[in-house]
Amino acid sequence: LTRGLTITSPDQLTFEKAQGENVMLPCTFELSEEDEGPLDIEWVFIPADTQKKEKVIILFMVDKIYDHFYGALTGRMQFTNPDPGSGDASLDIQNLKAIDTGTYECTVKKAPGIERRKIQLSVLGK
Repeated sequence: LTRGLTITSPDQLTFEKAQGENVMLPCTFELSEEDEGPLDIEWVFIPADTQKKEKVIILFMVDKIYDHFYGALTGRMQFTNPDPGSGDASLDIQNLKAIDTGTYECTVKKAPGIERRKIQLSVLGK
């Protein structure tokens, strides 16, 4: 059994925050020597409203951060660590809004490993 890539933050966390507050969604990971491919980190937002599609909100690929996919969060979110490839791909979201309520999925890929964590976020009215 090879111990490949592992996400070390707990699974199925739930956060409840008030509108206007900030939240840090944890996604920490460890790589192993077996993992050889390029490191990709992807956060996907799965809206609570099932009529809406899930959206990639931020990516880290080949040492670059891409965070312009989802207009509703642009300018309000960033990786907690300026170098998410260092093992901390946690996500900070500022000035929370009701539309931020939903499931956030952190996916860390480095061939042959792939791991996911889901975090529920509920943003409550003031």
